[in-house]
Amino acid sequence: MTSESPLTFTSNKKAPPTDRAAVKDRTVLWIGGAAAILFFLVLGGASAWFFYTSVAETLPEPEQLSNISPSLVTSVYDSEGEVVHEFSIERRFWMPLDSFPEHLVQAVIAIEDARFYEHWGIDIRRIVGAAMANVVQRGYSQGASTLTQQLARNAFLTHDKRIMRKIREILTAIDLERYYIKDEILELYLNMVYMGAGVYGMEAASQQYFSKSVYDLSLHESALLAAAVQRPEAFRPDRDANHTRGFNRRNTVLAAMARNGFISEEDFHHYREQPIEATPAQRTSAQAPYFVEEVRRQVLRMFGEDRLYHQGLSIYTTLDTEAQAVAEEAVTAHLDTLQRIPNRLFITENRAWEMIGVSRDSLFDNFSQLYDEHRDTFEALHDSLKLRQLQTSVVTLDNSSGAVRVLIGGRDFSESRYNRAMQGGRQPGSAFKPFVYTAALKQGYTPATQIIDKPVTIETSEGEWRPVNFDRRFHGEVSLEYAVRRSLNLVVIEVLLDIGATDVISLARRMGISGHLPAVPALAIGAGNVSNLELTRAYSVFPNQGTLRQTYLIDSIVDNHGRVIFRNDLEEQEVLSPDVATVMTKMLEKVVSEGTAGAVRREGFRHPTAGKTGTSNNYSDAWFVGYTPRYTTGVWVGADQRRTMGRGITGSRGAIPIWTPLMQSLHDEASREEFPLTDEVVEHRVCEDTGELATSHCPRRYTTHFLRSNVPDRCTEHGVEQRRDTSNVIDYFGTPPDSRDRDEEEDPSSQMLF
Repeated sequence: MTSESPLTFTSNKKAPPTDRAAVKDRTVLWIGGAAAILFFLVLGGASAWFFYTSVAETLPEPEQLSNISPSLVTSVYDSEGEVVHEFSIERRFWMPLDSFPEHLVQAVIAIEDARFYEHWGIDIRRIVGAAMANVVQRGYSQGASTLTQQLARNAFLTHDKRIMRKIREILTAIDLERYYIKDEILELYLNMVYMGAGVYGMEAASQQYFSKSVYDLSLHESALLAAAVQRPEAFRPDRDANHTRGFNRRNTVLAAMARNGFISEEDFHHYREQPIEATPAQRTSAQAPYFVEEVRRQVLRMFGEDRLYHQGLSIYTTLDTEAQAVAEEAVTAHLDTLQRIPNRLFITENRAWEMIGVSRDSLFDNFSQLYDEHRDTFEALHDSLKLRQLQTSVVTLDNSSGAVRVLIGGRDFSESRYNRAMQGGRQPGSAFKPFVYTAALKQGYTPATQIIDKPVTIETSEGEWRPVNFDRRFHGEVSLEYAVRRSLNLVVIEVLLDIGATDVISLARRMGISGHLPAVPALAIGAGNVSNLELTRAYSVFPNQGTLRQTYLIDSIVDNHGRVIFRNDLEEQEVLSPDVATVMTKMLEKVVSEGTAGAVRREGFRHPTAGKTGTSNNYSDAWFVGYTPRYTTGVWVGADQRRTMGRGITGSRGAIPIWTPLMQSLHDEASREEFPLTDEVVEHRVCEDTGELATSHCPRRYTTHFLRSNVPDRCTEHGVEQRRDTSNVIDYFGTPPDSRDRDEEEDPSSQMLF
């Protein structure tokens, strides 16, 4: 019998089939489970990566993150540094962080993001706390956005509440914290946050609601601004309806400041009782709209739309705001009065009263009201009032620099933006005559040169032309100075025919006139087209003693970093002898003191003044361009469609009533500056009959000025036993000049153009 030890017994029998299958199934299950988990991990990771890369593609590029450039207001300043206009898409003014008062910064941090200097873009603790509060309140009661998240939203994202936008906001905030230090983020936020009323940033809000800069805010005003951040339109302090909720929200801000140690409990209790007191800024109405529009056009050409509307430029201009306001007031008052004349013509020529069944006098006395009531009837006429509406343009230049101090391009900018001072051109009428006489002085004429004012017939391509003077008289032998003063058409035509139109046009071009100037005899009395700006600029050559200074409206432009990016360079060129310019000024002074511009003195302007009136065909254009030693102003009045304004609306009646109050506003009554004489210009008494230097025997004498090199001889016609017989010319052509007729104008009907 054989015995075996149980400790060493080993069975060689296989496990039952059922056990082996179970082990195999468990192995497959574990492997399958692991594979499934791995699959879902890979799928989830891939999905997460795909989701992240998809979102990342919509996030700001690094260049955008590192170069945040919010849209800023471009300000236009007048010559005294006062703001007259702003260009912007968003009303915002940039301020460095150290310009904000400490209590404003503390108020914003306390109410919007107390842990701002501790988190890295998002505040997990605040998110959890806000989520719990929202659950308890069963709604949205608290937000969890940090200042950095709000900046991300304001700078790059929208304000919708979709989950994707929130994810982008969080990721962008994290990126911002990588690119900027905390103080830089805070500066960006304070300048970019929307504050209601269309304003952005704390500086613009302070100006809007308290009419002062942000660094002048009191503590409770700072708390009010911080309160408005949450719901700007609901908490803005300039609306009475907001006062109760604004008061409560402000006190919430003050409580947060006390809780965070920014103010004491004593201060909290003191300031929480302060009433809501806003002093909203009074936005001025559009000033100098034609001037500002031209500035806008020029800056747009120089720097483009983005810099003009977004980059906070400071544009310093030449505008004299006070003088501009006086001019605009004078335009309104004078044109309203003057408009009655073309209105009467419209009524009479169209028998307009019969069209609406009222009396003629009733229509005239209630014209505006009845015209509006029957506008469809009247507008259907080929001669509607719109065609007779009087317009104007006004330009004032500073002679010393060429700076444009006043610019008016029309009666009402809101009705028409067409700038009549700079665009297009009008016939200058007799306002062109000084250029003919200046060319004559250059060729040896003097103010005492005698010319016979007589009938003239000129052959043209359209037939014979027989121009006449305003008074339809012939004055016989007269001096050049007398012809200038009385604006005699026939004399200036004779002079032009003698010296040649080519020389006159060449001189006018050098003096700054670029409009159409036809080389025909009628050029002498204003055939052609000029703009007010170029005509006024050309006249300014006379007080500048022959120097042409280029006109400009912009002195300089400064960017939002304080760098000067444009500065006007004064351009000047001597285009006329100083001596000739001085003699011409002396003749044009007599136009004001004794001639067709006598209304200047009658309306009370006493400063030394020279200038010339002008009226074109059929009273369709009325001009006066006049100057003092300091300023030159040109005024034009007329209708856009060239037609008569009514008989008698000459340069004297149509333009001087606007010119005079404007120039009075520019001059100090206490000091009157005289036109200077050059060394080569001398004054002499002249015999009126001969044009030679007068002796004690000459019966009629006057004083005038000459170039020293061109002084005439002494009169030999008058002596003890000698008297000159002048009756042959005078009796044939008309009566002697009457020095009492001093305010007559050229006859527009004589200005046939060809």
